Amino acid sequence: MKSYTVLVTPEAEAGIVSAFHYIQQRAPASAAKWLSGLYKKINTLERMPRRCASARESLYFGENLRQLLYKSHRAVFRIEETNSIVRVLHFLHAKQQAAGEPGVGTTEDE
Repeated sequence: MKSYTVLVTPEAEAGIVSAFHYIQQRAPASAAKWLSGLYKKINTLERMPRRCASARESLYFGENLRQLLYKSHRAVFRIEETNSIVRVLHFLHAKQQAAGEPGVGTTEDE
């Protein structure tokens, strides 16, 4: 079975930190457990990352992106077959608009 290296981009890491701080403010006793569980789940992408569903971000970035669900969040990633890398690009709350969707981080006038 093929093994992949999992890399988390700075943008995805920023999303993870933001979610962690949100949880830490509301449930301090649960935050560290949540973060540990998240990284364990992300590391499962080393094996069979194609088991995850396509992400709606694929529509906006014109490439095949997938998503890994963890509790109320989504890790959006790309599989790079040529170098056996799974690159986690975004980490979002499941209710947030898709990354790249018009209105996310930009104005329509840009």
